[in-house]
Amino acid sequence: MSGGLEAFQKALRDYTRYNRRELGPLIENRARRVQWDLYRRFREIAPTPEKINKEAEARGFEIRRRIGKDGKHLSVKQELALRRRSTGWLSISFLLRTWRAQREGQTGVFSALSRTRREVGKAIIRTAKGQRRPSVRIVSLLEGAAIQARQRGIVNRVLQSQTADMRSYIARKQQERIQKTIAKSFTHIIGR
Repeated sequence: MSGGLEAFQKALRDYTRYNRRELGPLIENRARRVQWDLYRRFREIAPTPEKINKEAEARGFEIRRRIGKDGKHLSVKQELALRRRSTGWLSISFLLRTWRAQREGQTGVFSALSRTRREVGKAIIRTAKGQRRPSVRIVSLLEGAAIQARQRGIVNRVLQSQTADMRSYIARKQQERIQKTIAKSFTHIIGR
């Protein structure tokens, strides 16, 4: 992952040179894009209820079942119902509903909550005006998210996607500068 992170940070440094926004809000905006990309990619890996049923059926309904509150294993039917209900569980840790980007930046902690109001993810934002080193930290508190991210390379793919997006922006801005310079040169030559 470090290669993807280094490329992302380098592209972000270059991106800040071509963007007119203040550094804090700029970083927050890019972090917001990363957050939505993480949410979308974790949502994509979630099995559908049909897939859950087909897998159980293929195994003759001999599946690993969790232990209920009474200390006994859940029935197959109960286990399958719980699995179907939790298909989007990992992606929810990146769904930070209270995080609204501010034009002037902000300082705060925004949480992603489960149905039971348990904190499953959060974003720690330090992008307010005057912040010496603006930063945003996006964290999933679910162990499964870390495991899936490591196994599938999700975070690395998100960073690569965002790096490519910033590089295309930089290339477009460089092209615009070249065109302006050429236009000025021709105007200057023709004007004489």
